[in-house]
Amino acid sequence: MVLVSTPVKRMEKIESEVGRLSYLIPDIVIEELKKLEVRAGPKRSQIAKAAIEISHSKFRIVELPKYRHVDDAILEFAKASKCAVATLDKNLKNKLRKHNILVISLSNNRLLIDYSPTEQSFKYY
Repeated sequence: MVLVSTPVKRMEKIESEVGRLSYLIPDIVIEELKKLEVRAGPKRSQIAKAAIEISHSKFRIVELPKYRHVDDAILEFAKASKCAVATLDKNLKNKLRKHNILVISLSNNRLLIDYSPTEQSFKYY
């Protein structure tokens, strides 16, 4: 939802550093967005709806096995696919770091890339 409500700048700089990015959206994230679209207030509902539309038009939706928790499904997919995960969720970030998975996040409207989960080495863009 953040990408819809706050455009991220300097994406090209990140791609020059880490390589071309392919954006995958887990189907379970789309399901959560659909719930928000129905249950949230007008502003969040509109943002969720826009995020769903953008996801279908610009990103590849991937189906993940069902887990008890969404975070576990994302973690297992990232481990199996050896891919980075973009998230703002603090608990998910911590789980990903424990498994040495590259984490991309935002801090003060700047992209943050966690290069070294064990050393907490970050780079801002």
